[in-house]
Amino acid sequence: MAGSDLHAEWLSLLEIAGPFLSLPVLDRAFPQGLDGVGAEVRRELRLTYREWATSPRDPAIHQAWVRWVLRHVLLMPEAAVARPEGDLSRLAVAVPEQRETLAPT
Repeated sequence: MAGSDLHAEWLSLLEIAGPFLSLPVLDRAFPQGLDGVGAEVRRELRLTYREWATSPRDPAIHQAWVRWVLRHVLLMPEAAVARPEGDLSRLAVAVPEQRETLAPT
């Protein structure tokens, strides 16, 4: 299966919210496709996803889900995932073409 086909299949599994995930972006960033994960990670992913999907309005569960995916699926180091302390408004970014301001919560 070509990289673009794999990306399209992967995107079909996601609930996309925001401008960050798109087929052209994935094709540019991962022309060879994404690496696979082991059976244990897939099993845990299903369990953590189920917990998140049954509590989508709970911010603590949503944050835990995002951190879990970043750390265990994408293998990002803890320092890259660490939540900054204090006022996060300094991290807000205006996106005029979308008439939107992106800000962490």
